[in-house]
Amino acid sequence: MRRCVLLLALALVACGGPDRETFVRDANAACRDRAAGQEALGAVDQDEMLPAVTVLYEQELERLRALEPTDEDAARHADWVRASEAVVAAWRDYSTDPSDRAVRTRVLERFHRAARIAGQLGLSQCDA
Repeated sequence: MRRCVLLLALALVACGGPDRETFVRDANAACRDRAAGQEALGAVDQDEMLPAVTVLYEQELERLRALEPTDEDAARHADWVRASEAVVAAWRDYSTDPSDRAVRTRVLERFHRAARIAGQLGLSQCDA
């Protein structure tokens, strides 16, 4: 009987939901990787850089969607994903016409909103 209880306890631990530490680690890694990719493009001319950054934002977004937040973080994570989708959409517009100041402003506003939500989630690599 004792062995069955131990096995049941181990099974419950193994099947447990997402944990905060993994969520934070994986979210920070997604943001850090996107930022590092952007930094690596520093010397590339704008015609090549804009589509490359678009790809980086799209890859980051896919990683954010795939995260498994804790129940406690689920609603805020959903807000963050929506805000990040808005960043990607605005960036796509910007990469099409980088001379449009209104579009550039929209990118910055949406990025700051997403970063603010990331900060509320306690993410250190995604709030700047």
